Amino acid sequence: MNKKLLSVSIASILALGLSACGGDDGDNGATGPQGNAGQNGAPGSPGSPGAPGTPGANGEDGNGGASLKRLASAPLGAEFTGIFLNSDGVVFSNIQHPSSSNTTTDVDGKVINKGTIGAFVGVDFNNLGNVAAMDMPITEADKERVLSAVGNYMVLAQQSDALVSGKEMGDIIAADGSTLLKSSNDPDFNAAVSDGGTGYFLYSNWEDRPGGMSRIALTSSYGVTQEGMIDFSSVKGTWVNCFGTLSPWGTPLTSEELYFDNTADWYNINNNEAKSIAEYLGLPTDGSGAWGNPYNYGYIMEIGTEGTVAAANVADVKVNKLELLGRFSHENAIVMPDLRTVFLSDDGGNTVFFKFVADTASDLSAGKLYAAKVTQSAGVSDPAEAAFAVEWVLIATGTEAAIEAAIASFDGTVGEAKQITAQQINDYAEAKLNQDLDTSGTIASNPFADDRIGFLESRKAAAALGATAEFNKMEGVNINRGLADAWWSNGAANGAQAYMYMAMSDTTGAMSDGAGAIQLDGTNGKCGAVYRMKLVKNSAGLVDVTTLAPAVVGGPYYGSRSTNRCNTNNISNPDNLIILDDGRVLIGEDTGNHQNNIIWLFEDPAL
Repeated sequence: MNKKLLSVSIASILALGLSACGGDDGDNGATGPQGNAGQNGAPGSPGSPGAPGTPGANGEDGNGGASLKRLASAPLGAEFTGIFLNSDGVVFSNIQHPSSSNTTTDVDGKVINKGTIGAFVGVDFNNLGNVAAMDMPITEADKERVLSAVGNYMVLAQQSDALVSGKEMGDIIAADGSTLLKSSNDPDFNAAVSDGGTGYFLYSNWEDRPGGMSRIALTSSYGVTQEGMIDFSSVKGTWVNCFGTLSPWGTPLTSEELYFDNTADWYNINNNEAKSIAEYLGLPTDGSGAWGNPYNYGYIMEIGTEGTVAAANVADVKVNKLELLGRFSHENAIVMPDLRTVFLSDDGGNTVFFKFVADTASDLSAGKLYAAKVTQSAGVSDPAEAAFAVEWVLIATGTEAAIEAAIASFDGTVGEAKQITAQQINDYAEAKLNQDLDTSGTIASNPFADDRIGFLESRKAAAALGATAEFNKMEGVNINRGLADAWWSNGAANGAQAYMYMAMSDTTGAMSDGAGAIQLDGTNGKCGAVYRMKLVKNSAGLVDVTTLAPAVVGGPYYGSRSTNRCNTNNISNPDNLIILDDGRVLIGEDTGNHQNNIIWLFEDPAL
């Protein structure tokens, strides 16, 4: 715990839930010819039947036994967010920004026409067994509610529900604790933490600018008490809280998606996004005074607990930003069973796959940040076949205390526009590589006495140091905690489940532009893909990955359609991922290419 807190391409599977099987045996050989007539008119005996032909070879197995089944559909206008597998087998999932025009009531009399936190109850996803896949919703009524092949979707909370704290669910409150900035319609990440008894505290992100997080209390039978919103003023607010995971030591790890590729954009007072932070902090929004520090945002944030038990009162919940895990557009972070290695996904265009290695187990306050450099399969551009070798480039080494002190040095005004420059990033990389990168004729020195550039401009520093900055819309990355722990205990990468999965919502952009390390065929790239990574034990005795291989690839893509441009029997723009205890993967969509977003159940033939 941080000290401050104590290929298979599915394009060919066009029938829902179709599983492969062996081919049929070949046909018997033809019957032999009739014998000739006997001499002198005597009837000849019939010839013996020909020997049976050699059985034909078995047909090829279809896609290695892969299975992709439609498990649930979201209401019109909405995406599934915050998919989380609880210890009791319940799966939480939120409905983000559904259409306000939805009017159909569900079995509990709820209309889902605003941001909704909910759970699939009545089924144990840890003992799911075989599932009969559901069809796409067809009627307007079915399109406006959550349909599920198993269990029942229970609404736990909705935007504007009254909270015990006196506020409303989804309220984004300024740092002064009272000023209402907005009501958010965008719930995302969920994490359930023990209340110390038989119930849970459910933490849920509200993905907005500034961001928010709510907490509700749940009994073991899912009775609800709407508690309140978390106070983020101690970290100067938070930003676009997206997906996340629960750490092995029981703390929610929530992600800030930083959509400022160029820090200079932060100082444009006409940029309403940066202005919203000034409003949160109570600063002049016209740029006439102090301005928000851009280096305070874009991190993984840890939500504190007392051991594995959450704080009894929502007002007492402590938060901390983990700056050493890098500053970029975080989708989520997943801590490995060695309790030191953390893999991190980076959403947006021209993004990077990161890894952090802590100096000490269960303590993310000191360590090293790495970025992936990938090599694509030679001569293969089909996304369903193209795999990547992964090697890791060291970006920065440091401590949280030192980097937080460095961040404070960038406090200032719009006019000062304090930031790390492109030249400083180049010089940092030259010093690290001992190489002249800008053909100036000299090798520059690190402009600072520490590695702040690697931690605060992580994506640009990674690219300058030779890592691959070509990924597009990198989304959820996840493991099954129990299966990965069991694999790690065996001491070799051959346990019951030794894989991590990553969603890539869209494989066009820099992934299919014909340049650089990644050169995929982008024909169906707008439908996205899910990648599989085999966990291995590296020479340092820590968890690692050395390959990135396609597991599910979306498509075909029908660009001329006005709706359902991605084939409806396949994934479209995968986002959240969770892995069940049996190794099957739940894939949640964030797509405009399906009229109704889907949660898919994927059975990986690699298992």
